[in-house]
Amino acid sequence: MRHSAADRIIGLYSEKAAGWIEDRAPVLGQGGGTGLDEAGWLARFMACLPPGARVLDVGCGSGWPVAAALLEHGFRVTGVDPVPGLLDHAAQTLPAGEWIAGDMRTLDLGRTFDGVLAWFSLFHLTPEDQRIALPRILAHVVPGGVIMFPTGSAEGVQIGRWRGEPLYHGSLGPQEYRAILNGNGFVEIGDATDQRPPGLVWLARRV
Repeated sequence: MRHSAADRIIGLYSEKAAGWIEDRAPVLGQGGGTGLDEAGWLARFMACLPPGARVLDVGCGSGWPVAAALLEHGFRVTGVDPVPGLLDHAAQTLPAGEWIAGDMRTLDLGRTFDGVLAWFSLFHLTPEDQRIALPRILAHVVPGGVIMFPTGSAEGVQIGRWRGEPLYHGSLGPQEYRAILNGNGFVEIGDATDQRPPGLVWLARRV
């Protein structure tokens, strides 16, 4: 079922790109607003990668702080986002990265990466669109590579507020996420998946 706030996401971030750059602090764990240990999770993700690994950041936004941290640790980063103003900021401030305009629902870069992130991005899609986008994202992970993304803890929709407008968040249920991962050749890494509210974090390896 479509929701007007979901259809508004790209337009909202496009119109308020400068506001997002201001609100999303350049330091990990500040400005994410989800209650997750952002720095801790990114450290777990990086620990799964070889030195100098190729990383795809899906929904990279302005590049700060996640892609910036990856670049600082010597990884080769490609960021994809549908918002021109955010990509422009990434290209200007993080010239070592590669920045590509694209929508995760139609993602097809024709290459694979050692690690793929969809950090604070996949959950802006409806459950229906996530069923389309997630397999496309997973297809960009090399055998032996890893994927990490946060979700809600149950299937449903939540509408928050940001800069005076509704902000859409959608989620599938944990069993469906696990089925999509397993069906595309991924297994969760140990007990790394965080099953605590307010949401889950999925960290899985392609086998």
